[in-house]
Amino acid sequence: MQLDVKGIKGWAELQAAMKDFSERRAAAAMATALTRSAKALGQRWQGQIDSAVDRPVARTTKATGFVGAQAANLVAKVIVKNQMDGVAPAAYLGHHETGAPRLVKKFEAALVNSGAMPSGYVTVPGQGALLDGYGNVSRAQIIAVIAQLGRDFSPGYQRTISKSTERRLARQQKMGRTYLAVLPGDASRLHLSPGIYESMPNGHRKAVFLYKRGAFYRKRLHLLESAADEAAAIVEREARIAIAESASRLAARGTR
Repeated sequence: MQLDVKGIKGWAELQAAMKDFSERRAAAAMATALTRSAKALGQRWQGQIDSAVDRPVARTTKATGFVGAQAANLVAKVIVKNQMDGVAPAAYLGHHETGAPRLVKKFEAALVNSGAMPSGYVTVPGQGALLDGYGNVSRAQIIAVIAQLGRDFSPGYQRTISKSTERRLARQQKMGRTYLAVLPGDASRLHLSPGIYESMPNGHRKAVFLYKRGAFYRKRLHLLESAADEAAAIVEREARIAIAESASRLAARGTR
């Protein structure tokens, strides 16, 4: 997701303010204005994201960025980052911008591929889930589930399941503590909701994940819409500042 910042409102008036500028100086001032405008809009986007997303993780709180303009290319860009290790913010925040089905997560794909979860479903935390500070099921518990139910179908998790984790899980299984996948077709017979349960030694089952058909993100972000409303005024303001700064430097040179 990106927005190109270009064009300046009140151009004729601004040109008059640059009448003593060389072509190169004028282009440099406009590049500065566009770059600062893209930075300011990116900060506004980030503020909107931080307000709209509940307990955003670190990559979400640093989701936006900008690409500056050059004198030879008077276009700056405001971006939501789309190139990062793992899932980039553009991949999941774009759904909040438009309203769309939630992406299937890596561990969910492993569960589907292993047959532990039907295709077309996603997971939501159950009452027995161990949650991290962001309200998501803890990585340790996800790895424990994948180790028992889907590790052969998720090479990424193969690398994160350590020998110590394997030994711990093996001990838990010997004590009768295992993870059980309840498919929708078996749910009524077992008197359970479809999902993944942790079976305890005493026979009690705690829901770690529940299966739900799809999941739809409602539109919570208005990044492009807000930028369309704000960009012209921001660019004009930054252009006036950049022209004034450049004119001041030019005047200082002339008095030396």
